[in-house]
Amino acid sequence: ARQLFKELYIDPSKVDNLLQLGFTAQEARLGLRACDGNVDHAATHITNRREILLSNPQMWWLNDSNPETNNRQESPSQENIDRLVYMGFDALVAEAALRVFRGNVQLAAQTLAHNGGSLPPELPLSPEDSLSPPGTSPSDSAGTSSASTDEDMETEAVNEILEDIPEHEEDYLDSTLEDEEIIIAEYLSYVENRKSATKKN
Repeated sequence: ARQLFKELYIDPSKVDNLLQLGFTAQEARLGLRACDGNVDHAATHITNRREILLSNPQMWWLNDSNPETNNRQESPSQENIDRLVYMGFDALVAEAALRVFRGNVQLAAQTLAHNGGSLPPELPLSPEDSLSPPGTSPSDSAGTSSASTDEDMETEAVNEILEDIPEHEEDYLDSTLEDEEIIIAEYLSYVENRKSATKKN
């Protein structure tokens, strides 16, 4: 776990470099982790991903099945709405676009401009319009067993952590170092507690 933390570490100065190029903090973190910390490759990766999402904007909505993410984007900042309005877009449409694109002003603006100031008709305008199939948790199928080997304990701990990982293929890379430290500490503590409980029994 500690080794994984070291591998996922991001140099804050590299994030700043990408922010100066106009990318968001989330895009910077995802790009750097997907490209092993190489700023140039990360910039290319982000740009290519933007082009794919711009061509298929519904991918943003379909991939964003995390309720917590949806809640965070229910109310885009007034500043971002004003920025799109300043560019000439309708305020209501600007707000809807920011919700769909999770606050990404540049992608919202590009999509609206590409579609004549409107969102593509296939995009839902609110989280309630999106239907997601019922998910199954990795731990739902895990039965209670009397076996208490170290392997079983680690598997159970990993399964619990997997429940909190977003379903988007790259969202698991988008976490701050503080988040990672907390997750790793919880994981190690869980394993140690399970081992202690087993020894007592």
